Order: sequence, then structure tokens, then C-alpha cells
Amino acid sequence: MQLTTQPQSPDLTLHFAASTDAAGRLGRGLKPGEVRLSTRGEESDEALALAPTNAADAREVGRALAELARKLSAKSLRVEACEFPAALASAAAVAGWQDRRYKGQAAQDEETESTGEMQLHVSGLSAEEQQRTEGLLRGVTFARELTSAPANVLNPATLAREARGLASEHLQVEIWDESDIQARGMGLLLAVAAGSDLGPRLIRLTLPARGEKRRVIALVGKGITFDTGGYSLKTSAGMYGMKNDMGGAAAVLGAMAALAELREQVPEGVEVRAYVAAAENMVGPRAMRPGDIYRAANGKTVEVTNTDAEGRLVLGDALTVACDEGATEVIDLATLTGVKVSALGNDMAALFCNDRALAAGLEQAAESAGEMVWELPLHRPYLRGYQKNTLADLKNSDMQPAGASIKAALFLQEFVTRPWAHLDIAGNAEKDSVATGWGVGTLVEYVLAQG
Repeated sequence: MQLTTQPQSPDLTLHFAASTDAAGRLGRGLKPGEVRLSTRGEESDEALALAPTNAADAREVGRALAELARKLSAKSLRVEACEFPAALASAAAVAGWQDRRYKGQAAQDEETESTGEMQLHVSGLSAEEQQRTEGLLRGVTFARELTSAPANVLNPATLAREARGLASEHLQVEIWDESDIQARGMGLLLAVAAGSDLGPRLIRLTLPARGEKRRVIALVGKGITFDTGGYSLKTSAGMYGMKNDMGGAAAVLGAMAALAELREQVPEGVEVRAYVAAAENMVGPRAMRPGDIYRAANGKTVEVTNTDAEGRLVLGDALTVACDEGATEVIDLATLTGVKVSALGNDMAALFCNDRALAAGLEQAAESAGEMVWELPLHRPYLRGYQKNTLADLKNSDMQPAGASIKAALFLQEFVTRPWAHLDIAGNAEKDSVATGWGVGTLVEYVLAQG
């Protein structure tokens, strides 16, 4: 869906009624967030909704409007003025996304003919709000396309190529291959990638500060482009869908794409860096085995008790590099633990943080973006299960599901030396088999609020 500044002759127009207004027979019983078709015309249609009283209602209206437009095959939408126009516009634009890249040509042609590229005009949307919405839309779309791509298309090498395509006058991209990673001592990332013939990549992006640099925000993403579980092999049902185990990496790259578009809105003095640890977790002659011990980039040794707990390994090395390179704060995103879904479901991400100001900033950013987070504790005694009965400094799992999300976060904390937050987005990166781009909005809102 494309935002337009000039209203065209719309196929569908959305009007608003106050909740105290009877809104006539057609609007009777309208609920907040609901969009109801009110008039079918020869050349255009009209719909009705209650005027949103908060941003959450506006997002619900936006999503419902996009769904109605699809059903009506409307190509041009107009929304009359309301409060929270940016929330409505961004939700409608995101909800209008469909990935047609992997359909046959006939199906693509048929869908293009029926829906085409939707045009959306929202009255009352300021120029700055439109720019911000368009930047976010670009980032979310990029993240969704990465997450949606099958593993025979997207692997560590092609993910690096996609990231390199973001390079511009203001956004620097650097790719470390296996030899670079080995030279940096990133033994955990190398271990996870050893079972694949594609090798690992460390993808590093930098959006330099405008003016004198005073802060460096590092965004770190788990980029497992496919996860078989390694020799701790997943079941068939558990393995299907593991192309989206790079949802954290996709969100980080999407956020960088959006921030590059919105560079003039990034507060002066704030530099943003992204680190994506990319690998496939496969079975092969060189693959890591349960019981193997590897040395991380920070010198700690880790015994692999479960090869399917690979995300924390690649993140450990990436977090070390981000801290060593001078980040003042670090935020990582990862589809890390299945038990996070049991605890919080698919709509809400788990937040772990060692710094109160950073946690509060991320909670506010998530609320502004319409994404939900819930903070869980970094209960230090739980780490003991990863420290006992091993020849190494740490195990990567104690094989006990109780408290597993907390223990995984505590493992990551062993690799940070800065204010740090971990967002476990297992279950968030995809909804109803459609990639969501979850996390792009939260990261962008957080950076833009650091004035």
C-alpha cells in the first residue's frame, strides 16, 4: 500500500462518527476499531467507523480498513480527518502487504489485476508524519520480505547481499566472511555454522551520527536463516517454519533501512550500528556435537549440551563485538526460546534488561509503535544450571524447560559489558503464516526518541 498526499477519486472512503452519535441505522452497534461498509456506489463505496479515541483504536481501524479494501478490490482509499492519523495510516499500510514473489506468473498477474497497488490518503497527516510512516513502512516491508523468503533463497550469503543493498551515502555496510570471523575469535558463531557448506557472515551496518558523536546504539540480531536443530534434531513439525529463525536479524536490518530514510529525524550525536550474526544450523561432517567445547570472542568457553540452543551462541559473539567496538547501549532481538511463546503468546515479546532507563525507553517505544513487550526478571540464581557439571565456563543449556527464557537471557548477559536489553521475539516474527516485521517499529521509535 502506498501513501499519497493528494486525494484521488477514491474507490472507498472512510467516514467517522462520534461514539455518542447514533450514526444512523447503518452505524448502530459499531464497536471501536470496527469498519462497516455503509454505501455501495456505482463508482465508489463508503464505510463508517467510530472516531478513534486512542492510537490503539486507530490501528484497529487501519487494519480493518485494509481488510475491507481487499474484499472490495479497492485500489484508492481516502480516510477523512481524525485523531491519530499516523497510527491509522501505518497500520493500514502494513496490513495491506502481501508477498506475491513466489507465486506463478499467472497468479501474480491475476492478483495484480484485481488489487494492484493500493493508494491511501489520510486527511490530517502532516508532512513529517507521512515521511515517518513511509520510512517505517519501508523498514517493515524489508523485514517481512527477508523473513518470508524460503531458506533455499535466503541463506547467510544472500542475507549479506540483501544487507549490502541498503548501502547508501549515509548508511555504511561491512560484511565479515569466515576468515574475518575466525580472526576476531568468534568461535561460537563458527561452531554453529560448521555444519553448513555456506559458512557464517557477520553483517555490520553503521548510520553515522550527525554532528559530534555522543552515543552509539547497537542493534544486534539473530540471523539463523534455517534451523534444523543440528544433531539435537528437531521434529518434522518443529522444523517446518524455521526459515523465520532470522526474524531478529530481519527486524534489525529493517530498522536500519527505516532509520536511513529518516536520518534527519535521528537526534544529533546519535550513531546507530547493527550487527547480524548469520548462519545455518545444519547437520554435516563438521557440525558441532553435544559435548563439544568452543571459545567465544570474549574468551569464555562454552560446552554445547544442546545444538538446538544455537541462537544464544551466535548472539554471544555478536554482543561481545558490539560492546568491544564502543557501543554505549546494546539491544538484541532474537526468536530465541519456544517457552517464551508458552509464557506470553505470539503478540507480546519478552523484555530482559540490566538498565532501568533503557527498559523504560523500550517499553515506551513499543507502546508508540503499537507493539507489546512484557519485562521478565534476570533472576541470577537460574544461571547456576549453566555453570555446574561442565568442564567449560558455561553450558549453553541445562536441558530443563522451566525458566528457559530467563536462563537464555542470563547466558547472553555473560557477553555484555554495557547497558543491554534482550527482546525474545519467538512467535512474534510470524502470525498466521505471514511475516510481521515485529520489532522494526520499537527499534525505530526508541532511536528517534533519544534527543
